[in-house]
Amino acid sequence: MSDDEADPELLALLAQSLGLGPRPEAPPSTGVLKSAEYIYDNAIDVAIVTHGTKQAAVMLYEQLKKRQYSTYDWARHELHPKPRGGEATVNFIFTMSILNFSFWSDLPEDQRFAVDYRGRKWTGYWSLVAALQRALEEGQYTVPRYAPLPATYSRPSQ
Repeated sequence: MSDDEADPELLALLAQSLGLGPRPEAPPSTGVLKSAEYIYDNAIDVAIVTHGTKQAAVMLYEQLKKRQYSTYDWARHELHPKPRGGEATVNFIFTMSILNFSFWSDLPEDQRFAVDYRGRKWTGYWSLVAALQRALEEGQYTVPRYAPLPATYSRPSQ
């Protein structure tokens, strides 16, 4: 198998860990995998290392089993989205995921970027989630068509 092919064992492990086995009541496909496959096949500046992906999947799966952590546990955190309807939750998680890397920090906790929300100070990943939740209270920013740039917008000069 080449690095360009999806590993069936890895896909089966991921599906099993997410509870996505073949079920008659399973929701219809979202098309995400088809889009991801197109990006994977055509991207020039992106590479996925199969060996590293397998190691990460196994590590995450083992941690989830050991800690008995599930999507239910994830959703119970006060900052994570509560079911507002399928698309709203997916939009929130997508927005959170594309911004998450910006909030990684090796700084000590007291020196990290922080967001005050609901009477608490949140840092790291939680500062992002708190900021997104606060912004969502003010409008539907997670919807791609929410805030088009004004006609007078010009790109800053470099």
